[in-house]
Amino acid sequence: MKSTRLRYLFTAIALIMLLYIWQTNSILTEGIIRFPNSINNEKSTGKSQHIIVGYYPAWKSYEGYTPDKVDVSKLTHINYAFANIGADYRISMGYPDKDPANFEMFKELKKINPDLKILISVGGWNWSGKFSDMAATEENRNAFADSCVEFITEYGLDGVDLDWEYPVGGGLETNSRSTDDKQNFTLLLCNIREKLNAQGLKDNKKYLLTIAAGASNYYIGNMEVDKFHNYLDFVNLMTYDINGPWDSYFDFNSPLYGSGDDKTSIDSCVKAWLNAGLPADKLIMGIPFYGYKYDLSGTFDDGIRQKHMGGSALSYETIVKDYLSNPRYTKKFHEESLVPWLYDGETFISYDDPQSVALKAEYIRKKNLGGAMVWELSQDSKGTLLNSMYEELNSVLSNDYKGHWAEDVIQKWLDMKYIAGYPDGTFRPNAFITRAEFVKMTNNLFGFSETAEIAFGDVAKDSWYYGEIQKAYKAGYIKGISAVQFAPDNYITREQSAAIISRLLKLEGNDTAFGIFYDSSQISGWAKGSVGAAAANSLIMGYEDNTFRPINNIKRAEAVALLNRILK
Repeated sequence: MKSTRLRYLFTAIALIMLLYIWQTNSILTEGIIRFPNSINNEKSTGKSQHIIVGYYPAWKSYEGYTPDKVDVSKLTHINYAFANIGADYRISMGYPDKDPANFEMFKELKKINPDLKILISVGGWNWSGKFSDMAATEENRNAFADSCVEFITEYGLDGVDLDWEYPVGGGLETNSRSTDDKQNFTLLLCNIREKLNAQGLKDNKKYLLTIAAGASNYYIGNMEVDKFHNYLDFVNLMTYDINGPWDSYFDFNSPLYGSGDDKTSIDSCVKAWLNAGLPADKLIMGIPFYGYKYDLSGTFDDGIRQKHMGGSALSYETIVKDYLSNPRYTKKFHEESLVPWLYDGETFISYDDPQSVALKAEYIRKKNLGGAMVWELSQDSKGTLLNSMYEELNSVLSNDYKGHWAEDVIQKWLDMKYIAGYPDGTFRPNAFITRAEFVKMTNNLFGFSETAEIAFGDVAKDSWYYGEIQKAYKAGYIKGISAVQFAPDNYITREQSAAIISRLLKLEGNDTAFGIFYDSSQISGWAKGSVGAAAANSLIMGYEDNTFRPINNIKRAEAVALLNRILK
């Protein structure tokens, strides 16, 4: 009877993989700040639940805005802008007299925020000219991908961000372009991902790959969103410059909502990307730390949507210093678009302030998006907007699982003490499960109690999970990511879960069945047999596009909902 029940338990935990496949499209393992100790009810780290990407413009270091001026405590990622593409289609340092020293300064700042990820961003508006030619041939793509790997390993960076403005059409008139850019961009991302993964296996590190993307339907039409996102950790959506001086009529730079059915907005852009196939938790919503000043030709309706005679960009810092305190200007707030503006009868200034930034951060939370991206950090050097965004993204609401699709199951598990929330009263249903947390849940379910000595140097004896990892090691269902490293605070990935299931069920490794997935090349070598075994035994299956997405993560609510089947 006991063995039968155990078998049921084994099968039930395997179902975690099934619902995860159906319900989640998660960001990659190392992509965001971790949340250790939630199951053991230890103290939270206090770090952001969401990704917060800040673009750092290298040229600002010439003006005194050096990396040490950046408040990295409120960021999860720094995108260092920009590197260029050379004549040989290899990555080329953008500011060679500044970049190496800046990289070293950012690495030093990891002492303040050890989880901070630093990526090199390639391209941008001025340096996107060679993207199309580079992506056009396999030889050129290989050269670029190889150079990206060499660049980030040489300078100790954590990944690559591509800011191609824009495939197929748009951008500077001098840019190379082709209708084949649509397919070639996907091939390029696949190539880079494969080479980053290969290097990661050598370095025992997860290297990140992201892109900055235009927000419009036009951009989406020139991309294979449903295909290329599988190769990306996340997408930095440029939900700003929705309107600008290039338009004949003034409109808001970055309106959260449109004030009419035909008006483009952040909301309409986000919905368009989600409809195109981008998972919500891979969508990082852009928030501008700048605005636009317009000289208007009309003086009615408070200046809204009037013809203008030209416009220019202003940083938030400049707006505060030179305009917000100027009695000539009246500050107004648009109740539909949820953004402010300044107006003096002749001049119109569209910008974001702490209130509108907080509303955008609230939107990110409510839509379960991956997080926020900022262009760019120097424009808010005092951190007023960054603080507003950070605080709202991490605001604490009691019983934050109320209204969640898994509310009833979560409440049941909390009542029965099968799982604990965080000390601040939150459950964080959409937070990801770490390797240590997954082990804790498995041990609780299976009743594993015997321990064995472990040699993982990153598992401290005074940590809450030391004993749990000892139990799992004794039970034989876990191995480290190396003989001396377990990575307890890393998020549990799909391929890691498959390995655990295979070991728990003592499945014989299958080195061929994993090949049924289109992205089988992305499955780590050590996991292929386990993934194949799980697939051959119908324990896992691919997404609708027949991908496996081996390094995606599992969420707390999803794990609880599936494990709850054991209790029925």
